[in-house]
Amino acid sequence: MKSRITNILNIEKPIIQGPMSWLTDAQFVAAVSEAGGLGFLGPNGGSALITRSVTDTIERFRQEIKKN
Repeated sequence: MKSRITNILNIEKPIIQGPMSWLTDAQFVAAVSEAGGLGFLGPNGGSALITRSVTDTIERFRQEIKKN
């Protein structure tokens, strides 16, 4: 499908995925983009990875404290 939007944005389909805070991540944006749309990463994209990393660090710290 061709339109002014698809020509201006150089995308195949006139689908623009809005950034959704806490829901969009790189994998979701890539899927939209690979399907021919325009994907956007939300302001908190990747926060699940950061949260998981912090949680893992806290747990490792607790395990070290228990050793002593």
